[in-house]
Amino acid sequence: ERPASTWNGDEFYPDALPCLDRLREGGFRVAAVGNTPAETEEMLREHVDVLGSSGRWGVEKPAPEFFERVASAVGLPPGEIAYVGDRVDNDVAPALAAGMVAVHVRRGPWGHLHEPPAGAIRIRSLDELPEALA
Repeated sequence: ERPASTWNGDEFYPDALPCLDRLREGGFRVAAVGNTPAETEEMLREHVDVLGSSGRWGVEKPAPEFFERVASAVGLPPGEIAYVGDRVDNDVAPALAAGMVAVHVRRGPWGHLHEPPAGAIRIRSLDELPEALA
């Protein structure tokens, strides 16, 4: 069995929480969703407006149903949702297919293995995200 959580709040990338703060200050609603156990949601609760996990939803990326759940949880049409991820296969391509604005962050091993499609916004750091969405 997989452990309930394999990381903790001390392991956020240094640009992650400041980015979330800047987005919220800029009037964006911020969600944290991913292929994680439901217990991971608690670690993020104070930093975002909407939470979701494959563990709680019973569906994982890259399934179209996962991205449908994102839109439902956020309460916006897909075209008004920016989905940020480092994996082209799990994040960027399925978000585009769902009609969302897809943002590819080039970090970690997955962020460098594949080139995102032309329709995706490309950033190197979450520090760039607020301006990329403006």
